[in-house]
Amino acid sequence: MINCEIIMIKRMTYRIVIVCLLLAGSVRFATGQPENRNVSGSSEKMEVDFGYAFSTPHRLTVSIPNASDKTLVDVYPDKLRLKWSYDNLLSIPAGSFCTPDPKWHVFITTELDGKVFENVTWQRGEDWLPMVETVYSEQGVTTKMQIIGAESAALVRIDMVNNDSKKHSVTINCSNDRKTTTYNPAWVQSDWDSDVLLAGMEDRADRVNLFMTGGDEQPVKDITTISQVWNLEPGEKRTGWIVRPYVAYHSQLITLRKQDWEKEFNRAKEAWYNLMEEAVKVHIPDPAVQNAFYAGLADCFIMREPVSSEYVASTPGTEKYRAANTGEASIVAIFLDQVGLHTDAAKGFQLIADMQGEDGNWNDPKGWGHYMWGMAGFKSWALMEHYRMTGDVDYLRSLYPRMLASSRWQETQRAKTRKPVDGKRTPDYGLMPRGMGDCGLWDGDDLFGVFLPHNIWAVFADSLALEAARILGKDDDIKELAQIHRTALNDLKWSLEHGAISENGYRWIPGVANKTDGSRWGALYATYPCATLPRKHELINGTISKIESFISPGGIPVNTGWLKDGLWVAIALDNLAEALLYRNEGDKAIQYLYATLNHATPLISWCEERGQEPGAADATGDLQHLWTPLSVGRFLRDALVMEDQQTLHLARGTARQWLENGQKVSALDMPTHFGPVSYELQSSKKKVTGYIDLTNNRAKEVVLHIRLPKDKDIVSVDSDVHVELDTRAQTITVKNVNKKININLTVK
Repeated sequence: MINCEIIMIKRMTYRIVIVCLLLAGSVRFATGQPENRNVSGSSEKMEVDFGYAFSTPHRLTVSIPNASDKTLVDVYPDKLRLKWSYDNLLSIPAGSFCTPDPKWHVFITTELDGKVFENVTWQRGEDWLPMVETVYSEQGVTTKMQIIGAESAALVRIDMVNNDSKKHSVTINCSNDRKTTTYNPAWVQSDWDSDVLLAGMEDRADRVNLFMTGGDEQPVKDITTISQVWNLEPGEKRTGWIVRPYVAYHSQLITLRKQDWEKEFNRAKEAWYNLMEEAVKVHIPDPAVQNAFYAGLADCFIMREPVSSEYVASTPGTEKYRAANTGEASIVAIFLDQVGLHTDAAKGFQLIADMQGEDGNWNDPKGWGHYMWGMAGFKSWALMEHYRMTGDVDYLRSLYPRMLASSRWQETQRAKTRKPVDGKRTPDYGLMPRGMGDCGLWDGDDLFGVFLPHNIWAVFADSLALEAARILGKDDDIKELAQIHRTALNDLKWSLEHGAISENGYRWIPGVANKTDGSRWGALYATYPCATLPRKHELINGTISKIESFISPGGIPVNTGWLKDGLWVAIALDNLAEALLYRNEGDKAIQYLYATLNHATPLISWCEERGQEPGAADATGDLQHLWTPLSVGRFLRDALVMEDQQTLHLARGTARQWLENGQKVSALDMPTHFGPVSYELQSSKKKVTGYIDLTNNRAKEVVLHIRLPKDKDIVSVDSDVHVELDTRAQTITVKNVNKKININLTVK
């Protein structure tokens, strides 16, 4: 049996390290447009209040890390819904866009003295865990539910306390509105079990869907409902459980009732704390932002599961998109490498690395991403980042043949478009031929076309194949790959130049050359990470201006996905803020982070796309989508630590308010292309003190950004090594240092 005191001590120790303060998490919906301090140009302090959360239900999926058994938890103001499937990705062809059907569900309602509680709040349990915590409170009675996915069951722990001076009753109802399946045996015969719902149909009839323990009474209300009542004396505290076993049958119910669910509940939490202890530690003085970082990291392991005995794969969502793909999975691999989880990164990447046609086509010819010519670029980026973070030459050598074959195949495809039309060169000349756009890209009213963002990624794949060949000394391949890349890059640049849209005094990169159809997704990849064009190129400047010309009241760019007048919140960070960070525009970049967080639910979750207004009802795609929490995590890592060619930038995009008087920012043992780095900045009224530990770091140049509140400036620096202070840029540059250095800054 687990010693609960030990669990608590370990958890508290870890929480002190990462400084996760409990979020208030109150649900707020406004009928009008709330004041937004986080939009570009605002000088007020930025804060997270979830003021632009979309309408309920709000979803968080619960499970243990990397598990096939998942439970969708949907929160409404008056009820909860547990939703699940008994199927998983092991029965689906790996990489196919085919999802398990979560056809089973139960609604949970909570009553005080026979009436549904009206006062309810919800949030993530213990700040960032994949655990839903709802609190119902009225008349001095509080009922708290904590819902987590454990090893053998999804568990709902119910803690009740009566702080009133009189007796009250709390009733929990678990109901299914499908009257032809799922039944309470006691409805059939009154002396049968009344604490369990059985499948009845569409599975073994005696399969246990869900049962409940701990109540004083078990009223039988209808065929698909189980209920229990707790009668609470003044000052009394009680605990009960709702249990959804993954595999259990009616004959096991006696044993299941006696099982130590407290033990399994604690083990589930401990699994998540143990996982986070393996990752890097960051300290962000805004607890809401720090919680979002670790919540996003946890969600990478919620949306990840076995797809065969050989592979575990990432999925972009937990219901409609619960299927392995390449886009998000590649970015997950990069993020996991960035936070030090290298084994997990490589394991999750292996499936998409192996999804290649015999002809060299690396764009998932038998999977979800088929005909999307940018997928080889995403894969190549993840592969090279793993090599850069770990220095594992054998890993790079093992996958280099896939990169080489991909570039050779892409060259055969581009050859098809190197044909003048009526003796003239077209913007499609030398590009990958017609393919699938996705992400809201359209060619007129056609989902298929010659899309510039996918060509940006395809050329990026060629550049990385050439880089890998040089690293590995593949002399016989270097000349060939250099020619492929040079030709493809020149053709792409010509197309970007001649296919750009002129508007309002600037020119911007569209999805299709010379057409304004579809979304603005992917154009800024041309500067970061793909480096097709320099960061201050006219077309990059113009594309940023175009994207920022249509910003929602909550500070998010509009028309970056499928909804022309809606929001794909993830892209505010993944495309725009990352490009701004790369351009050293940290103030604008961090504002998009806060705007993104305020479009989250109090569960720190996001749907794929939604309307602009607070409480938007038009939430589309998956109710819990991976790209946004993943973008939050990756952006924060880059804001704290970011490689830029041969230079390592520290605190490049931190919020200025994070160094207000007494605040601290730090990152410990963060992997980089040059080796691990640690640093800390601690502010006081007239000083900023700290250190940079470069003991095992090979960077020849390190730039530390001192992003103070705008009414403060650095006037001098004292260090135990030579450093260069740029008072205009408010940076400190360290060159050719491989040790821990201390820094003391005077501020006025």
